[in-house]
Amino acid sequence: MLPMRPLIVVVVALTVCVGAGTACAAVSIDAPGHVCIEGSVVTLRGGEANAEFSLATWRGRRAVRTFAFGGDGTATLPKLPTGYYHVFTGGVSVATFAVVPPPETRVFDHDSFYGVDSAQSWLAKKDKFLCPWNDGGTFRTVSDLIQLAGVPHVRERISPGDVYPKKGVANLSHYLYNAKLLRDRRIKVSDVFAGLPRWVAARKGMATDLVAVRDFCASLATDFGDCMGDFEFWNEPEGHCAVWDYAAAMKAAYFGFRTSPGMPVVPAGLTDMSAGFYLRTLFDNDAPKFADVFNFHTYRPIPDYSKLVGASRELLRRLGLGDRAIWLTEIGTNMEGHSREDGAIPGQKAHSPEQELVVAEFCPKSLIAMQMEGVARTYFFVFCPYNERGGNKDWGMMRRDGTVKPVYAAMGTLTRELVSAKIVGEIKMDEGAKAFLFSQPDGTQTVAFWSVSPVDSGDGEGVKPTPDFALEVRIPAADGTYRVSDMCGMRSRATAKGGTLVLAATRFPSYVSGLRGLTADISAKPAGKILPYVPAADEDLSIVVRVEPDERDFAITRTKTRASLREETGRMRVFAWNLGGEPKTGVVEVAGGRIDGLPKEPFVLGPSTSAVFECTYVPDESSDFERNLVFRGRFNGKMGSRLSMPVWLDRKFLATCETTPLAWNNVESWRRNDSARTFRKSWDSAECAMRFDFEWTGPDNRWCYPYYCLADGETLEGARMISFEVKSTQDKVENDHSRAYVMLGGNLAYAPPTGSWEKRYVELPQDGIADLREFRIGVNPRGHKLTLWIRNVSLLKKQ
Repeated sequence: MLPMRPLIVVVVALTVCVGAGTACAAVSIDAPGHVCIEGSVVTLRGGEANAEFSLATWRGRRAVRTFAFGGDGTATLPKLPTGYYHVFTGGVSVATFAVVPPPETRVFDHDSFYGVDSAQSWLAKKDKFLCPWNDGGTFRTVSDLIQLAGVPHVRERISPGDVYPKKGVANLSHYLYNAKLLRDRRIKVSDVFAGLPRWVAARKGMATDLVAVRDFCASLATDFGDCMGDFEFWNEPEGHCAVWDYAAAMKAAYFGFRTSPGMPVVPAGLTDMSAGFYLRTLFDNDAPKFADVFNFHTYRPIPDYSKLVGASRELLRRLGLGDRAIWLTEIGTNMEGHSREDGAIPGQKAHSPEQELVVAEFCPKSLIAMQMEGVARTYFFVFCPYNERGGNKDWGMMRRDGTVKPVYAAMGTLTRELVSAKIVGEIKMDEGAKAFLFSQPDGTQTVAFWSVSPVDSGDGEGVKPTPDFALEVRIPAADGTYRVSDMCGMRSRATAKGGTLVLAATRFPSYVSGLRGLTADISAKPAGKILPYVPAADEDLSIVVRVEPDERDFAITRTKTRASLREETGRMRVFAWNLGGEPKTGVVEVAGGRIDGLPKEPFVLGPSTSAVFECTYVPDESSDFERNLVFRGRFNGKMGSRLSMPVWLDRKFLATCETTPLAWNNVESWRRNDSARTFRKSWDSAECAMRFDFEWTGPDNRWCYPYYCLADGETLEGARMISFEVKSTQDKVENDHSRAYVMLGGNLAYAPPTGSWEKRYVELPQDGIADLREFRIGVNPRGHKLTLWIRNVSLLKKQ
């Protein structure tokens, strides 16, 4: 067991009470993050002398007892059981705090399912939130709080250009410091990075020098040593780099990480497995052969989980990797909606107490749902306070004032009750209730149970934490007394009589322990294993092909999964890399098309070297518009991995396609969808176009994507592309935009509009669009005033 670090307590007032007649100006708790250890004395400071206050449980409804501050504004509470509490004065909650089990009673099981994404090297810097504890040591405070929650896994961050600013020069700084803090608290770290140092020769975000990628990743594995459980190569690459580029770099990273024996290799997490195109093409590029787990991110509602996980499992089966572990290195929710309250830091909105409860409810429900689907590990997003969407979306198990939210206690209860448990499956309950069976290492069983709410059904954003949906559940049990824990860890006892345990369930999960002999009605899907790929006898994974389509002839489209050929032929550079330690002789073979310029005779690749060839793709005369080029090296009689590059013959399709105009010139066909303060839509007769005017007042979060609603008789079925003309003006000379998308089955990028009319063609996904009745076209402008014109919107279909 690794040594524990003592907690240093520095007392300071944090929570400000507002409103006339309140009994205090500020109340604080003598504990980092307002997290107290069970059995310790809880001290409050900052109250009004001799004023009364009450203590309530986490729902904020049941007063435990009434107390009074002393003449010095302090109060000492009796020793409290594990739970989450409110301090009320004048009917207002002026402080919250958690009570958790002593850290020495915690089990940090590194085979456990449960983890959090702390991102602390980025999000816990001193300017990110208020930290009066540990002499202002934000990194140490976050590490202590994660330990006190009993979380065995943490996902962290590295900025590659910081840690290795020059080749051979390491500057691990606070990244290694954080890794050591977590290691010394028995927490296993998974570190993610996106981007590469300049000396790795990055090209538009992805590396060109695969040997440098390999050596960079080898340095990470060596220099972080036993402080690191694994590294995750890249973060959400879809939409940022061509899938075949990412796959080639991932292959090089694999050989770098393999220098650390026993360290799993983790690929980038894809967003929501979005980009079905990206996922499938990644598999076509043999990327799973260069990893030990599969990984994705989701912020979708719980009912979507089965489809999401099932799609990845099916793709893994096709490669013979159906038993491989699936991780979610980010999972979270938007169900609480945009944050409603002012935060402790100006410009950063905060959750209301009601929103905090929705997130706390979602956390255990979502994680148990993913265990049912056979996911092996999750990292709940995110532990540290963090705001997105112009400050309006509040993430975090912590608030900006450094205190913890109810979701912190909910996660701490999950780990206390289930950290080493294995899910068995679901027990069928009466309508409106859910119950899930877990087996414990000591042979006993635990059941997690709750009543169904909109969080379970995924009914939109802005969900409320009321009503409770209270009901009774009945669980078979031998007569006797059993321990019950509520969502935030407060324990009680329940007695079974006549072979039945009757429990009060609400929408907020609870746990009953000490059961035996129960069986599940619906079995959980088996969790996979960390499973390296074993190359076949005729495979050599160290031979990697990389292709750079020439931008003069190709555009990378369809969320970076296809090369659209705009000319009759297409120039490209083809690289063959030998990432192994011995010279090899062979050729690069191509299937799916003719590539002029590749040598037909074998050539030699020395160890850790490459060869590059200037080539031209010449399409055949087939009438099909879609092709798939597959490159593979065959060296020393063995085949390297595939490079798969789908190609779309743009010119041929546009010359022969069927064009179906939409009713775009009807003002009523367009519906508002933006973050602007003011909006106006109108018909511009001078431009013969739809005109949209927007104005923002805030410093960021500027976006506008008006909906086009299909008219009667219009359908997206069979559409391969959408075309439209667009232009814009802004209150800035550059008239530039950070992003421009057609939103239809994903975010489909197009070249942002300029001040002149220009035509845009956007390829459409083919999965699941036939039933859609609307799509969006718009931009993220950099200015505060924007006029956007759109005209001649048409669907293009294959004849």
